[in-house]
Amino acid sequence: MTEAKLKSGVEGYCDERFASVADLLGEQLERDEHHGVAFAAYFRGEVVVDIWGGLRSTPEGDAPWQQDTMAVCFSTTKGVAATALHMVMERSDTPYDTPIGEVWPEFAAKGKEAITIRHALCHEGGVPQIRDQIDNVSDLSDWDAMVHMIEGLEPLWEPGTANGYHAINYAWLVGEVIRRIDGRDVPTFLAEELVGPLELDGLFIGAPEDVHGRIAPLVPADDIQSNSADDQLEAVLGKDSIVIRALSPKGNMIDFLNSPQGMSTCLPSASGAFTARSLAKLYAALERGGQLDGTRILTPETIATATTQQNDRNDLVIFIAPRWRLGYMTGGSAVPVLGPNDDAYGHVGAGGTFAGADPKAEVSFGLVYDRFAALDMLGAARGALLADATVRAAEAARN
Repeated sequence: MTEAKLKSGVEGYCDERFASVADLLGEQLERDEHHGVAFAAYFRGEVVVDIWGGLRSTPEGDAPWQQDTMAVCFSTTKGVAATALHMVMERSDTPYDTPIGEVWPEFAAKGKEAITIRHALCHEGGVPQIRDQIDNVSDLSDWDAMVHMIEGLEPLWEPGTANGYHAINYAWLVGEVIRRIDGRDVPTFLAEELVGPLELDGLFIGAPEDVHGRIAPLVPADDIQSNSADDQLEAVLGKDSIVIRALSPKGNMIDFLNSPQGMSTCLPSASGAFTARSLAKLYAALERGGQLDGTRILTPETIATATTQQNDRNDLVIFIAPRWRLGYMTGGSAVPVLGPNDDAYGHVGAGGTFAGADPKAEVSFGLVYDRFAALDMLGAARGALLADATVRAAEAARN
């Protein structure tokens, strides 16, 4: 296919059929809507967009965003972790309605015996509380201590009767289940079962020290420059609300994730460091029925189960109805940043990064960047425009 000519300031590759996507990113960079950014998309299992631009912070000052630069993607991480759990479930033939206590006996304490793996994946378990459980965000780096913390929680609602976003605690509900069933921790599983086989160039949850230099530090946007995120959340929501109890441990999450300790922390709900192309390629494998370039990660049957909508209630923590699937949000009218079609699925991260697949349009995509805006909880307009442009280009290419 013919390669599109890129605007000044945009690097990489774009298929001519998707030139509108690259042009849009270039316009966003010209308007200073990004500090540093990368976007990638696959169409029918082939890369059609792999572009980047802007700057990333370094100890010596700003430097150009590079092809291999990764960004911390907050809850975009959850979709990657869910995919790993689906692989473990399929290989072990474990039903989704298995009580977590059957694979992790200590979890069943304090009224949690009825919480199933399905409940954990669609945020119905009732144990999202984190703020009143640890002293500081740095505690998140101690996996065993956090697992013990989860074991001591009591459900805030009857499991299965409501959904409330487990913004932080999803990390151990999913990650420890992976470890208990498979025997490997999340970083090892990703490296051996996804990164290696799919030849992904940047996909880490708990990044090793030798790749820390590739991670663009988060840059707080103007809406969080003057106050800490803690202060803003408490002022708006009240310190005892279920929202702040679920969304925000004590301390500065941005400073933590920018630190070497935070970069190395395995937090399968929030600490993922990714390139856009790795996210787009992972979701391309899902969109193609679980197989890409001769490598199969899941069967079509498992993907069909994983992407079946589980609930459509308004969420107790993030208020809207994400129409949870098993570890994924739904696009279209539920979460527009994942594209205009209701068949789309994926996950958005606080600050606005996202990744997903649209089987109707036969595309997958990933957006990563370093400028963190506190109000971009479910994506930003700039991201939604890129996803929409990608889907429209794919629909045109199919005709």
